[in-house]
Amino acid sequence: MLIVYYAIKTEPVAETAVDARLERKILDPAEPIPQGAVWIDMVEPSGDEDLKVERFLGCKVPSRSDPDFAAPAESYYAENGVRYLHASVVSEAEDTPDVTEVTFILTPETLVTLRYDPSDAFELFGQKLGKSAPRILHPDAVTLGLVNTIVDRSARALNKVGVELDSIASQVFRAKGNQGERSRIYSQTLDALGREDEKISNLRESLVEIERLLLFLSSEGRATDAPKAVREATKSALRDLQSLEQDAGFKSQKVQFLLDATLGFINLAQNDIIKLFSVLAVIFMPPTVIASIYGMNFEVMPELKWTWGYPTALVLMVCAAVLPYLFFRWKKWL
Repeated sequence: MLIVYYAIKTEPVAETAVDARLERKILDPAEPIPQGAVWIDMVEPSGDEDLKVERFLGCKVPSRSDPDFAAPAESYYAENGVRYLHASVVSEAEDTPDVTEVTFILTPETLVTLRYDPSDAFELFGQKLGKSAPRILHPDAVTLGLVNTIVDRSARALNKVGVELDSIASQVFRAKGNQGERSRIYSQTLDALGREDEKISNLRESLVEIERLLLFLSSEGRATDAPKAVREATKSALRDLQSLEQDAGFKSQKVQFLLDATLGFINLAQNDIIKLFSVLAVIFMPPTVIASIYGMNFEVMPELKWTWGYPTALVLMVCAAVLPYLFFRWKKWL
């Protein structure tokens, strides 16, 4: 599928700018790409759609439909004035932590994005682009706007992860109920921490890839005719990315802290159980010894002929069990 955002020129309002009305169109298979396209979003393109875009741009479009397709040795490179950038971005950042590969192709007049998975950031930016100021946009400006939208969605996802981690922390440190209820809470906590850690990991991977992409665009991959405002906005986006990476690192440490705390509570619960069994073994050991002694079949055992021998043995076994129990309670070991 090809989604094209193109400009329809109108009367200029200044000598240095040209007014235009941006239109969005999903092309039919036989429909040509309109002139003035500022952004072509290729979503799972077919071979015919690849050829259509290649003829329009006059350059190669690396896609999976190409029988010779292979991942390039370099993620960012330029050929004949066309810049190719490959990055992993999070798709549906707020719901699932899946990472999808996106190829950015920047020609002197058009941005082309090639992806094979849905992404809410692309749809959201498309809506913003249609409502933006009626001005023909530089491809770097369109790329930067799309990247900023992806970063904004990642920031919202990180904030959502932070809220979820606060909720998990509250459940862990305020877990109440019997041993079975607390064990259930700890088990659910481990599952939740695993999901949040996966989200953070994928978000950090996406942020690092985008940071590298912006660094390339601001250095050797910078267009000579890029407006100054775009260059300044690129620097601002890099600063935002660095702050988000620090935030993701902090949340990753918080996940590790909560994981250690949860495992610590589980170990404490297991120690309590082991301590209880150990105490019970010590309590019942003396009665067992007494019962074993009088269960021997020796011929000479004077106590066996006592009238009060049986009650005496029972009293000894009870005392041998109660006295250690009282001692443990006095020591507050139980």
